[in-house]
Amino acid sequence: MTSSEENNHGENGGTAAENKLAMGLSVGLALGTSLGIVFGMIIFDNLGLGIGLGIGLGGAVGVAIGAGPIRTGKGEEGAE
Repeated sequence: MTSSEENNHGENGGTAAENKLAMGLSVGLALGTSLGIVFGMIIFDNLGLGIGLGIGLGGAVGVAIGAGPIRTGKGEEGAE
């Protein structure tokens, strides 16, 4: 059930747009979770609440960072 289009992503395992989105999401989740732990213990005095908020905000910000240049069309190709 695989087609040549599915398997034709090169050696990197995905298209450039997918790699940028995944990298933005990874960075956002990492930073959001770490900041959520810190702020959860300092502000809320509840680790679970801080981690939950950090993951949610980090995921949203990470996707926005990763998809921002793709959506506007000013990725690496358009930057000069």
